[in-house]
Amino acid sequence: MEKSTKQFQIKEYATHARMTYNSSVFEQLPYILIYPLRGHALPLLIIFSLILWITLNNTFALAAFIIIISATFKYAYSVLENTILGYSTPPTFNLYIYDSSNQRPLKQLFYLIIIFGIFTILQTRVNDTIAYLFVIIGIFLLPASAVVIANKNSLLAAINPLRLFILLKQIGIIYIVISLLFSLIILLSLQILPKIPLINIIFPQFSWIINNYFLLLLIIILDMYLLFMAFHLLGFVIYHRHEFLGFEVIFSPQLEEEAKQQIKNKQFAKSLDEIYWLTRQCKQQEAVKIFLDKLPILEDKLDKHQELFERVSVWETSKVALVHGHYYLTLLLRKRRLTKVIAIYKACLALDNKFKPKNYHQVLLLAKQAYLEKQYTVALDLLQDYPYQENSDIVEIKLLTVKLLTEQFEQFKEAKAIMVQLLKNKEHHLYPDIKKYANFLVKYAKARNRT
Repeated sequence: MEKSTKQFQIKEYATHARMTYNSSVFEQLPYILIYPLRGHALPLLIIFSLILWITLNNTFALAAFIIIISATFKYAYSVLENTILGYSTPPTFNLYIYDSSNQRPLKQLFYLIIIFGIFTILQTRVNDTIAYLFVIIGIFLLPASAVVIANKNSLLAAINPLRLFILLKQIGIIYIVISLLFSLIILLSLQILPKIPLINIIFPQFSWIINNYFLLLLIIILDMYLLFMAFHLLGFVIYHRHEFLGFEVIFSPQLEEEAKQQIKNKQFAKSLDEIYWLTRQCKQQEAVKIFLDKLPILEDKLDKHQELFERVSVWETSKVALVHGHYYLTLLLRKRRLTKVIAIYKACLALDNKFKPKNYHQVLLLAKQAYLEKQYTVALDLLQDYPYQENSDIVEIKLLTVKLLTEQFEQFKEAKAIMVQLLKNKEHHLYPDIKKYANFLVKYAKARNRT
């Protein structure tokens, strides 16, 4: 897939104003601390912790452990991704968590494997001091590697010390706090790893390993809490330093698709300006052709079509607005958004009193909706003004016309004339209703005449 650049931006002004306009970590700290206890993060924290706790020392549950630990780290990267993009609330847990293209956590794991692998080599072939100094530096650079992996999706870039130290310098003094937080997560993980089946065979045993299982559960919960909080804190810092850092973030397929859609929207807005000037130059046919070519960009998004209709309706010439009116009405009817169609139809009539729906089916749906909304004049005008061809498909339209003429307008003569035609359709499935209403029409007309 060709990657596209996702620009940093405020996603929802009202909801995320606090994060957007407050760049101080210490003022934001209370919200950072409660971040893992909000939204989707809290149930995931509890459920994942319990599953991980149950799978400890259980060889048969190894597969469950691998699945949950994978989902945990993928969700943590989703937290980082969302925060960098301007969200201050935890992301939803969706199918992208297990998308095969989302390999950032695996690359982060390889970063740690490389660090601890080199640590083992230095410990056996050089000395402990150099080995521990190296692993401390590697863990210190862990948050920077996470940002590089999230941004570039590249393991090679994440193990480039020059890139990592430059990033560290650009982030500033707050990086030390973030790095200490990541170090605490690893320290707590050292209590858990030796309890994992198979891993405990190759993982070194420490004298300070905790064997109390209930205490281990608390450690797992705390570790996961710190993991989500650390990735949110890191994302928050990057979010407020993105211009200085010169980051252009490439993220998940969903967000890349969103970026592509935004580019399309901008292109459509540019095309709309061109279309407007064509209408001003009386080039209506050319304007309509370009408009119809570009319209699929908006897909079936009703809110976008509503904004578009409101915009083109105020243009000096109404040709484009009427074309879009037909398109928008068809879309609304197809999606059964019937409460909106009458307003759009009346808006089109205001632009051109000769405006008509495209076919009898649209006429019927519009008339029925107008009838339900007690806009009887609108309903009757729709039914009477449309140029019908004589066939069985218009029987329902004529029956509704008779009902309107009888009950709302008391035009019995006109109603009876149409009813005479309807009674000829003996093979139509509505004939029993027609016959029943014909009897009612006669009785109703006589009763009204007496009064």
